[in-house]
Amino acid sequence: MSVENQKKTLAFLKLLIQNGLVKPEKLKEIGDIKDREFTQLLEDLIDHGIIDEEKIKEFFVKYFGLKPYNPADLPLNKENEALNKISYSYMMKKKFVPLDYTGGKVIIAAFNPVDKEINQYLKFIGFNNMEIYVATLSEIMDLLNELATQTSASEILEGIDLGVEVEEEETKEEEETAEELEAEAEEAPIVKASRLIIVNAVKMGASDIHIEPFEKEVRIRYRIDGILRTVQRFPTAIKDALVARYKIMANLDIAEKRIPQDGRIRIKIEGKPIDLRVSTLPTVYGEKIVMRIQDAQAYLGLKLEDLGFEEDDLKKIRKAIYSPWGMVLVTGPTGSGKTTTLYTALMERNKEDVNISTAEDPVEVAIPGINQVQVREEIGLTFAVALRAFLRQDPDIILVGEIRDRETAEIAIKAALTGHLVFSTLHTNDAPSSITRLIDIGVEEFLVGTAVNLILAQRLIRKLCNNCKQPAPYPPEFWKGLGFSDKDIEEGKFYIHNPKGCEKCNKTGYKGRTAVHEILEVDDDIRKAILNGANASQLKELAVKKGMRTLYQSGLLKVKKGLTDLAEVERVLMK
Repeated sequence: MSVENQKKTLAFLKLLIQNGLVKPEKLKEIGDIKDREFTQLLEDLIDHGIIDEEKIKEFFVKYFGLKPYNPADLPLNKENEALNKISYSYMMKKKFVPLDYTGGKVIIAAFNPVDKEINQYLKFIGFNNMEIYVATLSEIMDLLNELATQTSASEILEGIDLGVEVEEEETKEEEETAEELEAEAEEAPIVKASRLIIVNAVKMGASDIHIEPFEKEVRIRYRIDGILRTVQRFPTAIKDALVARYKIMANLDIAEKRIPQDGRIRIKIEGKPIDLRVSTLPTVYGEKIVMRIQDAQAYLGLKLEDLGFEEDDLKKIRKAIYSPWGMVLVTGPTGSGKTTTLYTALMERNKEDVNISTAEDPVEVAIPGINQVQVREEIGLTFAVALRAFLRQDPDIILVGEIRDRETAEIAIKAALTGHLVFSTLHTNDAPSSITRLIDIGVEEFLVGTAVNLILAQRLIRKLCNNCKQPAPYPPEFWKGLGFSDKDIEEGKFYIHNPKGCEKCNKTGYKGRTAVHEILEVDDDIRKAILNGANASQLKELAVKKGMRTLYQSGLLKVKKGLTDLAEVERVLMK
């Protein structure tokens, strides 16, 4: 960037600071700014929640006397002459769109309306008469997404800049043909686009990436804090190449488009290892891809204290995971944080004097010091087969990714009864149901009652945004109706989310997630009830009498502490 442009960027930034729109101490969050153009700097400020895009729009309107863009007043004319002369990639880079060309005047919506390069470029290609309206970044992206449906894939992907270093782990199959490799090498824009989708998801803290083909577009969605959000739309022309690229990265069969496939991608972003679990699904308009993002370093750095456990529950968990033998079950639906909890427990026990073996489908994150086995049922390497092999490997701790059938359940329970500590997961709604699920699978009551030490059910709930949460407007009688005591109401910090949100929480009112737990310790009384054939409801009633906190009660405790609100607890748990 030229010295002149650097001076302009710093001058505009100084204006933002002087007008209270940017706090100087916040600038360190986006790193060195000296080589950044003003448009990119504004994008980074928005991405890091330092400034709201509407404030930027108001700033340009107020201090430069510019007109605000209103989509209702200025609809996009896709047939206008200016669009035919300006490349999609340049509009994407500079964040502007020519809305119309009429009477010799080109009408433009721009995110950074003081970018003189846009003005110079338009004059260079013959448009001397311009009228510029200032738009938010979201409004520009909406316009660009609208144009994407009629733009070629190569033009859309031209000039993609990742901005970070990305390394892919080489996992090529021997039978991959030279033609496929050659085709992949020729599609450089597709390689960049595939990486950019992953990089942006990691930057935004997404847990999953959804790439969905439809009749007229390919939609990219990220799951952030448990909620899916659309982040980009591409024309269908890009669909097959993008899907093929991810299948190559995940070592899947490119030619097979009729059946679902599962694989794994390992990459490094700026030296940081990221694992992605990849699933393809044939749909009416092509293959859909979902990628679950696993941040290996995040797992390795977690402690049980970071997972939202109450102090009394944490003692129960530690007692169970340090037991010399027995079974610990973690239960909950997909996306409830079971893997995180199990890996964190394993990491706490991962010492040189402990032999840990895991059978997983798939291995989600590679953990140094733990012997991890990828289950492959197509070649006969099932959970049961892996378990039998583990028992001949002198293990101290065994993790079975999931108990799916009677054979796996019986071997796991027998392992727990013969001096091994066994961790596993089940898909049940609460802790007591796990007992009856094992019995329904075919395991005898006395084996379940003897082997299982502890069952942990959990869910993930969104945390309130600390920047914009609001005091709850409800009277004490309301909280008493939910079971809170006078002391709870006096001590509690009750808040609700801001429906409009703020720039720090992407206008959702929530930022980040925590877990709520239901912990069932199998003591002598519970064991006796299991042997007597008690059902899930009876087991739950007994456990609650003995002090078990239900998922809903755990959620209410988080409400009392001001971490979340009742609306979120009701959404996730529904009393």
